[in-house]
Amino acid sequence: MTELSIPVLAYHAGNISGNTYASNDRIAFATDLYTLHQQQYTIVPIHWIAQWVNGLRDLSLLGDRLIGLSCDDGLDQDYLDGPYFDFGPQRSLFNILTDFIADVGSDKQPHAHLTAFVIASPEGRKAIDDHSLSAANLLNDYWWAAANAKSTFSIENHSWDHKHPDIYPQEVAHFTGVDDPDTAQLQIIQAKHYIEQQLNGEKTTLFCYPWGHSNDYLIEQFMPTTAAQHGIQAAFTCEAKHTKKDTNPWLMPRYVCGHDWHSPNQLVNKILLNQNQI
Repeated sequence: MTELSIPVLAYHAGNISGNTYASNDRIAFATDLYTLHQQQYTIVPIHWIAQWVNGLRDLSLLGDRLIGLSCDDGLDQDYLDGPYFDFGPQRSLFNILTDFIADVGSDKQPHAHLTAFVIASPEGRKAIDDHSLSAANLLNDYWWAAANAKSTFSIENHSWDHKHPDIYPQEVAHFTGVDDPDTAQLQIIQAKHYIEQQLNGEKTTLFCYPWGHSNDYLIEQFMPTTAAQHGIQAAFTCEAKHTKKDTNPWLMPRYVCGHDWHSPNQLVNKILLNQNQI
């Protein structure tokens, strides 16, 4: 029997410079859903994949073509439709997924799900919005609880403030600098608690390293001890390879749209048909 090998894909709702597949992650996401379906992939929640790696869930009965979907940063339009600058009205990632399920049938994709990794700090989100999003007010948290209550959508932790250059202009913006207990507590645990408050107490279990950046301290010490004690089960990177049963749960890989593939053909040939990636 072939060893189960699961790709996880990552998108950014704000990655838009046009209205083509290669210039708009939302158009790519809508196209990719049908590509996955045509390639007979079953979409599953990425927290199931984390549970499988941790020995808490058996995925073998779902077949050997499984895939997970995620999006980063928590732009409002992960969940809400709306115009995006000069690029006109844009369907949200959540509603694109909803449309897809309605079209193909929930019986054909019964586990279809998208996980959004959001930035916790209100002040941090405002600084990023003011400097990088023309103060368009696109990084809010009022929609998180409603989104998280959907069976096809989850909110998870993308750090306190992303160590973003809009917030730390005098530093090299790099999450590898989170290498001491106090900073890690702020960026990971305080972020988790704030997000859960906005989710009316619903617990988060996943973390996503900003830019996919990690370090030995986080991987070997903080995540398996302190973070695990606070209920975090896995952390995701941007390493371009498949998840396997022996994957380190604190280094869960993902393929990033626009970086690791730029067309449906590349998605199929570089990722979906390359099940032996290590």
